[in-house]
Amino acid sequence: MTKSTLTRVTAAVALIATLGFTHKTTDTVSLCHGFVPENDMRIPVGVFTAGGITEQQFNDVLDRLERIYKTDVERMGDTLKINRLWKDATVNASAQRSGKTQILNMYGGLARHQATNVEGFALVACHEFGHHNGGAPKISGWMGSWATNEGGSDYFATLKCLRRFFAEDDNAAILKDLDLDPYAVAGCEAQFSDEKERLICLRTSLAGQSVANLFQSLRKETTAPNFGTPDKREVSRMNDQHPDTQCRLDTYFQGMLCVAKESEAVSNSDYKQGSCYAPRDVAGVRPRCWFFPGR
Repeated sequence: MTKSTLTRVTAAVALIATLGFTHKTTDTVSLCHGFVPENDMRIPVGVFTAGGITEQQFNDVLDRLERIYKTDVERMGDTLKINRLWKDATVNASAQRSGKTQILNMYGGLARHQATNVEGFALVACHEFGHHNGGAPKISGWMGSWATNEGGSDYFATLKCLRRFFAEDDNAAILKDLDLDPYAVAGCEAQFSDEKERLICLRTSLAGQSVANLFQSLRKETTAPNFGTPDKREVSRMNDQHPDTQCRLDTYFQGMLCVAKESEAVSNSDYKQGSCYAPRDVAGVRPRCWFFPGR
């Protein structure tokens, strides 16, 4: 977990919901409990990592996210604020709420990590945006339960956010010469007959694998996360915290396979609305390695 300090939040509610590790301050409430071992990884500007994205790509992703969701957020009576912390070496991303302001803290250290590509960074931003807008399941009993839990934010990222994000691109051209995971290809082909939807599904697989590889690196795991090796465990109660690496990849996979339309709104009280769920659906449901329908 990092030791860097976030700006003091004076409003009544504040959330630090990290992808990798939490910021420990007296002014924030941490939702992460050992997602990765305590770690002070920092990647300053100028450090060569044989990967990562550029500052221009960093800003392009955040520009697009802000543009495509600005009206939706304002319609809710909120304001979206994205803190673009490119020069900050922290390998992290976080979400906070201050009054009616939805805050995303996006750090350059994470963007510069060798596992991060444009697709993966877009997923990170969508995950943090999902804490504010991902609907049920909410974090149980915490500060009015305004925040979508970790697994729910992962699911929203590929179910809704990346579909709108990637819809603006020529995905056929982007994917043309890439070797895609065969399990991801088979899943997308089985779920989507529409070419545009299928290509977005395939593009999303790049995002999911990038972020899962990031988790593996940060946790120093020896087993690589893979679309073809789903986590078979089933929880007996809802896990609001960060699921394990494979479980998170499974969540990205199921979110991208769900046939619910991006335009179908999610609900803050009913997890079924705008999503896929058992027993109605076989594919695209939230994985039981973190999700429990009865809490």
